[in-house]
Amino acid sequence: MQYRIGIDSGGTHVEAEAWAEDGTLLGTASAGPGNSLLNYEQTFVNLETVIETLLNQNKVHECQLILAGVAGSQSANNQTAIEAYLLNRFSIPVRIISDADLAMLKGFGYNSGILVIAGTGSIVLGQEGPKRYRIGGWGHLLGDEGGAYDIVKRCYQQMTQELNQQLETGPMTTLILTALNYVSPTEAISDFYQMSRQQIAAQARILAEQGQNNEQFKSVIEVCANQLAQQIQLMRERFLTDKPIKIALTGSVLTHNQLLKHRVEEQVAQKSTVQFVTLEGSNAAGVKNFILEDFK
Repeated sequence: MQYRIGIDSGGTHVEAEAWAEDGTLLGTASAGPGNSLLNYEQTFVNLETVIETLLNQNKVHECQLILAGVAGSQSANNQTAIEAYLLNRFSIPVRIISDADLAMLKGFGYNSGILVIAGTGSIVLGQEGPKRYRIGGWGHLLGDEGGAYDIVKRCYQQMTQELNQQLETGPMTTLILTALNYVSPTEAISDFYQMSRQQIAAQARILAEQGQNNEQFKSVIEVCANQLAQQIQLMRERFLTDKPIKIALTGSVLTHNQLLKHRVEEQVAQKSTVQFVTLEGSNAAGVKNFILEDFK
């Protein structure tokens, strides 16, 4: 049975799936981080790991294609290098695209729509016929508004504002110390500067779970939702049609932080006629919508 391997290689982990031509899921595999801009060598190792796992579960000669959406690969300009390495390693046709493009394939195939990704970072992509649009996705130093890293950074910034006002038991300070098990603000701030981007981003889910009734945390989420909504509105204005545009929200933040998701949807719906769609499961399934004839 012929099959394809799809891989979603993101900032915190790599997810891979093998799909038969009839749409049957044949197997899954996962590994550690896969951002080729930030973790170049580790990305190669983790991509190899998941591919080997799936090939060992199925017949190697029946694999038609390996399609990997690799975070950071477009910015780092190393998609060709990754393709060449994996082709040489496995002797199977390989196509490397960005993780965002893979998510677009998962959500819309080749149809028009807007894709909003808020995971570790964030980006808004648009697709209208042959035209492709992009807003955001400029990394944690220049952008990534509404992503997990951005949310956590804003929370810590709010804590420093409370400390500047001598509010050592302020609402945000209390939330960070309690939720993240820090003894003091000094310990938390020191840890922030020593953690990796991924480690900082991982705190967003914990803060969201324990900050649902914290007004300062809600204000941070409101700012992030507003910025994401503004980017979506800018994207909507690029489309030529007046018909409702489908918008897919995906990424760990929009999956697990329902407050942010709902506020984004509310703000966008107030200004545009849109239809929100839900993406379930791994974006690795985008390989099912990839047209092999375009590759050949």
